[in-house]
Amino acid sequence: MARENDPPTGKEPLFENYVYKGNDFDDVRPHLWTFFSSVKSRKPLTEDAIFGHNAALACHMVNESCFRGNVPVTWDAASSTIKS
Repeated sequence: MARENDPPTGKEPLFENYVYKGNDFDDVRPHLWTFFSSVKSRKPLTEDAIFGHNAALACHMVNESCFRGNVPVTWDAASSTIKS
């Protein structure tokens, strides 16, 4: 009975007065502030090049696993390659 009164698929009424708001927190400014403060004071960064390498490596390993058909992959540090 309810299906008889439902609008056909694709003909549902649209509501145009929806407003979506997310957080107004800007995570770029604190990141840049930390970077510039580190450059000015010559103190080491929390997230250095090794941290960035490891973070990117994890993403590359996921992509490689997907490209190989969801085959598990590992990191071979000796040869600096991703292996399955």
